[in-house]
Parts: sequence; C-alpha cells; structure tokens
Amino acid sequence: MIIAAILILAGITIGLFYGYGAVLLASALTTVGFFTVWIWLGEFGWFTILIWIGYLFALQSGFLLGSYLASGDRADEEG
Repeated sequence: MIIAAILILAGITIGLFYGYGAVLLASALTTVGFFTVWIWLGEFGWFTILIWIGYLFALQSGFLLGSYLASGDRADEEG
C-alpha cells in the first residue's frame, strides 16, 4: 500500500508538470524495476503480476488526476 501511495504521488507530479511521454517512461521503469527485483528474489508468480497491475493502475490514476488538476491552471492562463 505504501508503494502504491508513492506511485500515486509520483503520477500526480508527472501529470502536473510533464506529459504522457514521462508517464510512459515511468511505467516502463516501474515494470523493469519491479520485475527485476521479483525475479532476483525468486518471488515472481501470478500474484506478483496482479500486484504489478495494481502498481501501474496507481501510477496511471495519479497521472490522470494530476493532468486534470493542471488543465484548470492551463485554462486560467488562456482566458
């Protein structure tokens, strides 16, 4: 749960300040990082795949929230 909360905060930060390219890179780094650790520790299995999906959902939902919050700021600047 703590890792998911950190990923949500990271996603919000990416959504506020960067674009979709940064969240794709963060998703790729998350995938490579966690899979490497799980394989190295010998804990790779079906349950870890479900955890990985949850981590990616957390990152993506944070990104969507951050993008939504940033869109209000961009609308204020234009009009």
